[in-house]
Amino acid sequence: MTITHEPGLVLLSITIAVLGTFTASVMTPNVRFLAPGRGGTRIAMASFTLGGSIWATQFVGLLAIQLPVNFAYNPALSGASAGIALFGTAIALFLLKPNNPKAKGRMPAALMILGLTIAATNGLGIAAAAGRNLHFSWFLASIFAVFSMYTALTVLWFLYRPRGVIVTFLGATAVGLLMAATHYLAIDSVQGLEEALLIAPPNTTGISERYLAWAATIMMYLLCSICLSVFLIMQFREDIE
Repeated sequence: MTITHEPGLVLLSITIAVLGTFTASVMTPNVRFLAPGRGGTRIAMASFTLGGSIWATQFVGLLAIQLPVNFAYNPALSGASAGIALFGTAIALFLLKPNNPKAKGRMPAALMILGLTIAATNGLGIAAAAGRNLHFSWFLASIFAVFSMYTALTVLWFLYRPRGVIVTFLGATAVGLLMAATHYLAIDSVQGLEEALLIAPPNTTGISERYLAWAATIMMYLLCSICLSVFLIMQFREDIE
């Protein structure tokens, strides 16, 4: 059976990816010129927004799948997916902290960690909805793994690159689209996903997919808004000192 998606929720998942990437990219370009404490705070905020968007993108993307029944999420696997997204992203970004003299030599490790983070977040997210006994197309799964690494490389290269406002906006949009595409490639790599979702335990809470999708979207918008507000306050204080 062919997987179909609700266009509105697909658009929501893409906007989450773009917003999270944009917020993270605003925090990072001039970190090398800041004191270690302030730079660390900026990287922490970038990690929360980028990691949160990686998880929320796949969460909303799964909810966009159109089925005659609402499927439930395994809370342990869903929590593990979110935890990996947040902590894996933080480790990768802090490994490449610009004022660290060892940062360049740590690029392969950071790339591997972020690539695996993206892949594992999507894989565990799918397993949380469809069960653990998933069957993958090895060809598409290999493409998904390579694409996850490519997305990670693009993210790491872009975040710490010096840039202006226009490049930040356009680049964040492009990278966000890459992150969203990674999720939908993960969906395509699972064989019989729709059948697995149909036989998975149904959602008995009465909460619709659309409600959950909007809840995740609002959560990400609030997180990004808080981080951008903190960034503006920090920037204002730096300008008057």
